Amino acid sequence: MITVIADDLTGAAEIAGICLRYGIDTTFGIDTMSQREAKVNIIATDSRSLSEAEAYQIHWQLAKKVIQKSKNQIIFKKCDSILRGYVLTELSALMDASEKSTVLLQPSNPVSNRVINEGMYYVNDIEIEKTGFSKDPDFPAKTSSVKKLLLSRTSKQDISVHTENITKIDLKGIYIPDCNSEEDLMKNLKLYQDDFVIGGSAIFFEQFLIKLKIASNKTELKKLHFSRDYILVSGSMYPDSIQFAKSHQTMGCPVVHFSNEMLQKEIKTDVINVFDNKISEIYYKNKKLVLRVSDDIQSFEDSWKILKSRLSTVVKHLIKRADIDEIFIEGGATAYDMLNTLGWNSFTPTEELAWGVVRMQNNSNPKKHITLKPGSYKWPEGFFN
Repeated sequence: MITVIADDLTGAAEIAGICLRYGIDTTFGIDTMSQREAKVNIIATDSRSLSEAEAYQIHWQLAKKVIQKSKNQIIFKKCDSILRGYVLTELSALMDASEKSTVLLQPSNPVSNRVINEGMYYVNDIEIEKTGFSKDPDFPAKTSSVKKLLLSRTSKQDISVHTENITKIDLKGIYIPDCNSEEDLMKNLKLYQDDFVIGGSAIFFEQFLIKLKIASNKTELKKLHFSRDYILVSGSMYPDSIQFAKSHQTMGCPVVHFSNEMLQKEIKTDVINVFDNKISEIYYKNKKLVLRVSDDIQSFEDSWKILKSRLSTVVKHLIKRADIDEIFIEGGATAYDMLNTLGWNSFTPTEELAWGVVRMQNNSNPKKHITLKPGSYKWPEGFFN
């Protein structure tokens, strides 16, 4: 069995999609192992938005639980393809928990033109420090050197990091070989040994499954359509997401934003109750609803954290009141907060609808299904009609 630990929810969903693509039995848990075991067990965390110390602790504790359950488990560390987050810190937690001293890491995604050449990271043939990723609000890429980039995001400066053209691994440390093509992904995997910790991008995980002969024949993407009896929670500020929400209005689906009163830093319970009643009436009338906080960024202190929590509370009330079984969530941070608020943490992935767009069944209440989509990805054509 393989357990995948991811540092964000949508990255974990990408892994689930890959497993569905090859018909591999898969489970999905949030901050915990799922209630049932499968060939691939995925654990989604939100460690990228936490402190470095918290990220280490979460990964160490999860790895310990996985190893205690079965020492024959392979743990794969899913990381962001452009290395946002506390990648070295989380890998060191897995090394400490498993008592392993060597890591093979490959974050590259050549299909998306994200590659490593001579130890430097390139996005669409441009050094990453010269792209928009240099202005990331949480993990800006201030250097294109993979080694320097990783070390700048950890306090664990005693870790040996090896990059560039790696042809063999015979020392302790973390190894990130150059990777310019899909062929390089499999070439890198020839370096893997059973006593290594392994991690990287979703596409590297796909190649790992192929190497282990767990993945062979692909299945066709499921084609589902929903015209009613659903709520779409759009938490992304990507322009395409805003435009997609607006397009629902032309399809006869109401799009509701928070009222001005709901957008204040501090509000009374009565304000939430009034808004709850409003969206409930709209849902009962139309049997479908798109809900957004706002199309504009709110500027008060901790605005995103406060409004995200408020959105989750409103959705919880609506799902309970209207007994909605299909919930679509756009944006990883939004989805993580919402599922925690709902108390849903154990799922079985059922359909991959597009790359990164995955529908899952709630194991505690099998009638309930959620579909997750990263904000920057697209919904399948004709999905809502």
